[in-house]
Amino acid sequence: SGTSGVDVRFCNTRSITTGSSNIIVAVLDQGIQLNHPDLNVHPTSYDTESGTSPSIIHGTHGTNCAGFISAKTNNSTGVASLAPDCPAMSISNSLYASPDSRQKRADGINFAWNNGASVISNSWESNVQYAIIDNAISNALIYGRSGKGTVVVFASGNGYSSSVSYPANCNSDILAVGSINRNGIKSSFSNYGTALDIVAPGEDLCTTTT
Repeated sequence: SGTSGVDVRFCNTRSITTGSSNIIVAVLDQGIQLNHPDLNVHPTSYDTESGTSPSIIHGTHGTNCAGFISAKTNNSTGVASLAPDCPAMSISNSLYASPDSRQKRADGINFAWNNGASVISNSWESNVQYAIIDNAISNALIYGRSGKGTVVVFASGNGYSSSVSYPANCNSDILAVGSINRNGIKSSFSNYGTALDIVAPGEDLCTTTT
């Protein structure tokens, strides 16, 4: 119902690929519902708060994000994703600030690339830069996928700012993603600037829920 041509080319993309079971997408967020009926969930998961497996649910945001990545298709349930054959690895974190919250998020990044993640998706930001997060991101980019490098994706931030937020802005090899609406216009809340790499629909969307 928006502007013609402003979309993610869903059908054309899926005619090329629907992903692969060998391409694991780690979602570092509030946790994915592991038994969700409409998600392709990887059997390996991790909870950064306790430092143990499996992951747990700290909120709905992780399952929401996973729906865009790995929701099953042609199953008469819920929504459809671009890469239903790519399993989503749940790395759960509360996303609340605490004395050791950045250490825990760094632990999550390190767990993901050390356990086979080809992509790490991060839809969160931090008000303060931390070397421990920078190092974890750098390790993923360099050493992930047996030395090929894991693709690290971060949201540009929802701060109504003309500068991309941290950590999306801390390494030029990070894929920083902003939000647009159905008419191809930048979402009012979405940060932008020189570190922005790409935009995608980010408003009024249907996805999986817990």
